[in-house]
Amino acid sequence: MSELPSSPTSVAATRRGAARFVPPARWVAVLLAGAVVLALLATFVDLPLAIYIHNNISAGVDGAFNMVGQLGERGENYALGALLVYAFTLYATRRGWSEPWQGAYDRLGRGGLLMVAVLAVGGIVTGLLKHLVARARPEMYFEHGIYGLGRMFGGKHYTSFPSSHTLTAFGVAVTVAMVFPRCRWPALALATLIAVSRLANLDHYASDVTGAALIALVTVVFLAPYFLDPARQWPRRLPWHWFNKPA
Repeated sequence: MSELPSSPTSVAATRRGAARFVPPARWVAVLLAGAVVLALLATFVDLPLAIYIHNNISAGVDGAFNMVGQLGERGENYALGALLVYAFTLYATRRGWSEPWQGAYDRLGRGGLLMVAVLAVGGIVTGLLKHLVARARPEMYFEHGIYGLGRMFGGKHYTSFPSSHTLTAFGVAVTVAMVFPRCRWPALALATLIAVSRLANLDHYASDVTGAALIALVTVVFLAPYFLDPARQWPRRLPWHWFNKPA
């Protein structure tokens, strides 16, 4: 069986949360606005804020934020968890198990697969930018007086922009917000706290975490229509039937 059955209630539930394609002109406007914001942060906020944090954050606060920041580590673990959720929904649907709420398996399955794609695509973009931009981390300023860009692929001390932890946090949070709108504020609040932890621990500058959050947001909004639109049934098929045309 190449395609899993979808009940009318599950399709209706997914349709209510379905994402829409964003017109190209709006993408251009968003990207330009994001570039302006990042430029302003890098010019007027990044270094003064880092110096203020360096001079005023206590060891206890730094340690607390370090624990918070660990929630953004290892995005592959979140991707694996989302993939397991996706696999479970396929199995549960094929077995005809009752849903905990209307459209649960459809919504969870599509959302889990979307999260995997977001973390994969966002992670690749972030990893490339880290080495191509080659921005010196805050520690390089406080230990060696180096602020700005180095040579491409210059090593781990020149991978400040953008923040991988923030990309993971906002990739998960924005996906959750898209799939389960009622959970959006707790999810986004936790992601913001993780981003702040990267500043408090002097692992990144403000524009680094802002850039990562923007990458996550753009990635989710761009990919969501391909996964959440109920007219697209491929996410509810077994993976080896994704590219088959439905009978």
